Amino acid sequence: MSAHQNLARGMYAYPWDFIDEGIDTVLDAIQGRGGLDTVYVTTWYHSGMFFLPHNPNRKVHFPEPGALYFEPSGWHGDSKLTPAVSKLHDDWGAFWKELRAACDARGMQLSAWMPVLHNTGLGSRHPERTVTNAWGDPIIHSLCASHTEVQDVVTNVVRDVANLGVFDRILLESIEYLPLQHGFHHEVIGLPIDPEVAFATSLCFCSACQARGEGIGIDVEGLKGWVRDATQPAFDGKPHQIPSSLEAFREIQAGAMGRYLDLRAESLTNVLRLSGETLPNDGPRLAILDFGPLYPLGQFDGVWQSGVDLAAQGALVDEIHPTFYFDDLGVLENKVRAYKDALHHTDAVVVPTLRAIAPQVDGPASLDAQVAAVSGLGDGMSFYNYSFMRLETLDWIRTSVQERLS
Repeated sequence: MSAHQNLARGMYAYPWDFIDEGIDTVLDAIQGRGGLDTVYVTTWYHSGMFFLPHNPNRKVHFPEPGALYFEPSGWHGDSKLTPAVSKLHDDWGAFWKELRAACDARGMQLSAWMPVLHNTGLGSRHPERTVTNAWGDPIIHSLCASHTEVQDVVTNVVRDVANLGVFDRILLESIEYLPLQHGFHHEVIGLPIDPEVAFATSLCFCSACQARGEGIGIDVEGLKGWVRDATQPAFDGKPHQIPSSLEAFREIQAGAMGRYLDLRAESLTNVLRLSGETLPNDGPRLAILDFGPLYPLGQFDGVWQSGVDLAAQGALVDEIHPTFYFDDLGVLENKVRAYKDALHHTDAVVVPTLRAIAPQVDGPASLDAQVAAVSGLGDGMSFYNYSFMRLETLDWIRTSVQERLS
C-alpha cells in the first residue's frame, strides 16, 4: 500500500484491557468515545506496576516480565533466549482472531506493538546478553543488539507476530539503547546526574560490543577507562569535562568514541533490518516508536543519543512514531521543531505519539495544547495509554482531534 494510506489516529492498549473489560467495550470506547480508528495492542512486553482506574477486575497489575502474548512457533523450544508466554489467556490464537474480527466490523485498524530490547524478563535470566557499562555492571532491563542471540529472538518474535495474520502494522519500540535513568524497580540515584554523565554511564561495553570494536581497531579498553575517569569527578561532587553535545562527544580519544558509537547505531539498524526481512511483501506495515525527542543530548546528523540513526532506520520502515512525552509546553514545542529539522533524513510517514495521562495531561486544555503542538509534524496521531487513563480523557481526545486533524 502507499506510505500515505490508512494513517492512524490510534490508542495504545494491552491485552488485559480487552480480557478484563471485554473487546466490544474497549473498542466502543476508543472509537465511539475517543473518535479514533486504530488500536495498538502489545504482543510482547517488559515489566512494570500499573494502576488501572477503570478496569473492573483489578486495580494494580504486574505484567509477567518479558512475556509473549501469543503462542510462539517451533523456535521457542530451541532458542537460547526464551521469553515466557503469558498466562492471561488460555487460547491466544482465538483472542487475536476475535479482536481482528471486532476491528473489521468497526472499520478499525489493528496494530501490534512491542518493546524489543527493553526486556527485564530475558535480561534477568541472561545478564551476559544485556547492556554492560564501563564498570562491568549488567543492565538487566536492556538487551544488547550486538549479540546474535538477541537478534535471533527479536526476528523470531516479529515473524511469529506477522504470521498471526491479523495486524495492519507492527510497531517496534525500544530498538535503542536506554538511558541510565529509566524508572527501574525502586530505582535510587542519590546524587544529581546531568545528561552528559548519564550518557557516558549508559554506554555498552558488553562482550559482543567490545569484540566488534576491537575488530575494527578501536581501543575499547581505553574508552572504558575514559568513561570511568571522566565520570568520577561528577560522582565526587566536582566539575567534569564530558562534552555537552553528541558531536563533541564523538571526538573523544581522537574520534575513537565516534567510531564506537557508529557501531552501536549499526547494531540497532541491523536488528530492524533483520526484523523487516521476516515480513512477507503483502504483510503488515513496519513502524518504529522513536524516543529520540526525549534525550537531552539531542542528535548528531540524525543520530540520537539512544543510538537510533534516523536515516538508516527510516529507510527500513513505513512509519516513524516519535514520542513527545512532555508536560512543559515550551519544551514540547522546542522538541517538535528539533524533530522537524531531523526529518530531512527520512521519507517515512511520521505519526507523533502523545502521553495522554498525568503528568503530561491533567485536563482538556493541556491535552489540546499538546495535540496542537504536534499536529503539523506528520500524519495521524497516537495516544498512550487506554489502560492508565480516566475514560473522560477519551472525550478530550475526540474533541481535540476533530478540531486539529480534520
